[in-house]
Amino acid sequence: MSIQSFSFKESHNVRIQVIDGEPWFCLKDVCEVLTIANSRRVAAEVLDDSGVRKTDVIDIMGREQEATFVNEPNLYRVIFRSNKPEAKQFQDWVFNDVLPSIRKTGKYEHPVYKPESHELFTANDTSNLARLIWHMSHNFRFKQAWSNGIWYALREVTGIPSPQPMEVRHIPHIARECERIWAVIERLQSAMVEAERRTIRQLVRKRENVDSVMGKIDSLLTEASQSNAFMLTDTLTRWHKSELGQFAQRH
Repeated sequence: MSIQSFSFKESHNVRIQVIDGEPWFCLKDVCEVLTIANSRRVAAEVLDDSGVRKTDVIDIMGREQEATFVNEPNLYRVIFRSNKPEAKQFQDWVFNDVLPSIRKTGKYEHPVYKPESHELFTANDTSNLARLIWHMSHNFRFKQAWSNGIWYALREVTGIPSPQPMEVRHIPHIARECERIWAVIERLQSAMVEAERRTIRQLVRKRENVDSVMGKIDSLLTEASQSNAFMLTDTLTRWHKSELGQFAQRH
């Protein structure tokens, strides 16, 4: 099959040819995507010779040159050699986009805009959601872990994996999930305040039995973290409800 050139992230052209229904990738193009300087060294060190073939190609100057193409297993050997962020993105592009299309149609077809496509988050939508997540997480000691956990939960609700943009149609689901998480956080923070009060009053001032008091505190925190969130949503502060309402209405 003739060689076709496809655009990765609109910045790198990757030449692909399909032989017996399987894609072969231009090694030089792959190395440029992954910012690997010496493609010949890669070929010598990591590639399986049975998955390497030379093909004559025409460069942009109209000259005929020999290029190295590698099969899918060798492609992954090159990707795994790179520590660049682009490596994971490139692998996802090949695995989720290129290969399924090639195996279904025998050729790669560029995605095209469809009128029924769902509206994506604007930069303002993303900023507003990030602000909500900051308000939920910034009072905790492990605030980055909380922030990551909340983002993960919201991605799970929408079914859209990172780093793909979220869709406007999911805003009501995101708002409800934020309400659920915020309710849990309010309950947990109240329990943490009560735990500090008991520690000061019973352990520090009254010198009560440590094991007994700490057992009660542990139970208090466990109950708060495991409470059914649907029973807690009515306890959200007016301010929290207002913030969620504004996000849901895209103000």
